[in-house]
Amino acid sequence: MQIKSYCLMICLVLAGVFKTSAQSLSTPQYIETYKNLAMEEMRRSGVPAAIKLAQGILETQSGNGWLVLNSNNHFGIKCKNNWTGKSVNYDDDARQECFRKYESAEESWKDHSDFLHNNPRYKFLFDFNPEDYKSWAYGLKTAGYATSKTYPQQLIQIIETYNLQQYNTLAMSNAPLPTGPVFVNEPGSESAPVAAGKTEAVYETEVKPQYPQGTEFRINGRKVMLVKEGTALIQLASEKNIRLSSLLSYNDIEEDVPLEKDMLIFLQSKNKRGQNDYHIVARGETMHDIAQAEGIQLKWLRKRNKMEEGEQPAVGERVALDGYASSKPKLGSNSVAKVDDYKDLNPRQVIRDVKEEIAKATAAPAGKASEAPVAKAPERGIPREMVDDLKKIGSVAPAGTKYHTVTGKETLYSISRQYSVTVAQLQQWNNLQENSIKIGQQLIVRK
Repeated sequence: MQIKSYCLMICLVLAGVFKTSAQSLSTPQYIETYKNLAMEEMRRSGVPAAIKLAQGILETQSGNGWLVLNSNNHFGIKCKNNWTGKSVNYDDDARQECFRKYESAEESWKDHSDFLHNNPRYKFLFDFNPEDYKSWAYGLKTAGYATSKTYPQQLIQIIETYNLQQYNTLAMSNAPLPTGPVFVNEPGSESAPVAAGKTEAVYETEVKPQYPQGTEFRINGRKVMLVKEGTALIQLASEKNIRLSSLLSYNDIEEDVPLEKDMLIFLQSKNKRGQNDYHIVARGETMHDIAQAEGIQLKWLRKRNKMEEGEQPAVGERVALDGYASSKPKLGSNSVAKVDDYKDLNPRQVIRDVKEEIAKATAAPAGKASEAPVAKAPERGIPREMVDDLKKIGSVAPAGTKYHTVTGKETLYSISRQYSVTVAQLQQWNNLQENSIKIGQQLIVRK
């Protein structure tokens, strides 16, 4: 009889363990659950949402610790002498210390904000820029919030790993707070939780940043807007009184074509380094996506990570934003090798051959109008594409072509309006890879 009772007890304990394990929260779930509360509290009290979320994750083990499960205490705040509410005892720095107990998570989050805001020890924190999470992290340690020597480093790592800065940006805007989706492995759902150690799976379900709609905000100290799919940047350039060529350059975009997806568009030049130390690559992200999300110039992002044009990092890799990576990150399957079609050709010989072809094509009999010349590929086997690329060396436009000489303060856009053509047509007719033009330059404006 005793053996049966003992076995029954073990089964009940194991059942309880498995039940608790099955219902445990993941860190992305914790973020999704409390991100709006963090942003609301930031707007109310001034405590950065990123700091509150990082502290909550660390203090509660992403909502799974004994203290939070038994007291709704998300920030490990002890009773102190002025606490008159309910409490629980828990082993921390000493045995059975007194910790505050709350009726709800919301009550705990608000008390944490008030605890920092009303305590003279933490007053200096509010002199920091709300987006300067590193100063806040080290300031909390200096003020004595935690005894762990690595407390600030742990907070910083959590903020950067899960891109919690996005919630500071959204909280500081006037945009309404979003309502996020339920995670597939939320406790009580039928879907199985993501297996431990599956880095790629975590980033598949990671919360996507929520940006303010239709208004300017800042990323890495630079003005930016979320621009909708299908928008031509010439429209935004005109609205913001920015040269189109500058707007394209700010955003590492080669030509003004309608945006294929919603995109962050910077209204001023991005920085050479990011505000964070590194970026964790999410599924589908390219180097350009990361450059836009972090407000860093694409060429510097590649340089800091020893990456070539066309190379893309794999999901879950760390991409350096400040300083230089010791090695190139693991490449994803979406990487495309940069191919130089003409690497085996002698550039000087190519130019001579193309000039000869152009000279032959432009020679017309006396008294007859010149026909529209077409440069033929030389017999040396030079690809037709290369001849097209080098036509700008001296090709003659078809008969009836109209020219325009660029004067001061003119742009491709203003010239296109003057002759009722598009910027894309001007680029095509004049073999322009960018939108920058020079005073005195002759442009074909009509064919």
